[in-house]
Amino acid sequence: MSEALVIDRLAGELRTVVNRLAYALRSPVVSDGITPTRLTALMMLTKLGPMRPGDMATRLNISAASMSRLVDSLTEGGWALRESDPDDGRASIISLSSHGTKVLEKLRREGAGGLAAGIQTLPAEQQEALAEALPALVALADHFLDATNA
Repeated sequence: MSEALVIDRLAGELRTVVNRLAYALRSPVVSDGITPTRLTALMMLTKLGPMRPGDMATRLNISAASMSRLVDSLTEGGWALRESDPDDGRASIISLSSHGTKVLEKLRREGAGGLAAGIQTLPAEQQEALAEALPALVALADHFLDATNA
C-alpha cells in the first residue's frame, strides 16, 4: 500500500475516532445547559480573554445573528458578561464570568475524571501507546487551531 493511501486511511480512522470520543466527552455537558457551541465559546474566552462578539463570530465561523443569540444565552446563563467596550461605547466586550469560570473548572474535573476512568480500563500497553501518541495529537490540534485563527 502506498504511503499516501496509508496516511489517507489513518486520517479517516483518526477523524472517526476523535469525533466519537469528542461526542462521548461532550454529552454530560449538555445536561448542565452548556451545549457544545456554548462550551466552545466559553473555552475560547478562557484561552483568548475578553473579546468583541464580531471577533468571536469570526473565530467560531458563525453569523452575526447566531453570535448574538449565543451571547444572549451565555449572559442569561450567567456564564459570561457583556460590558461596553472602553475603546468604543457603541460596541460590547464579552468576558467569562466568575460563575462561568467555576462551571468550566467543574466540567474539566468531571471530564478528566471520566476520561481517566476510561483510560484505566485499557490494558497497560494501550495506556502507554496513548501517552506516547499525546505529543503528536497536541501538535496536530495546534496545527489546525493555528490555521483557523490565522
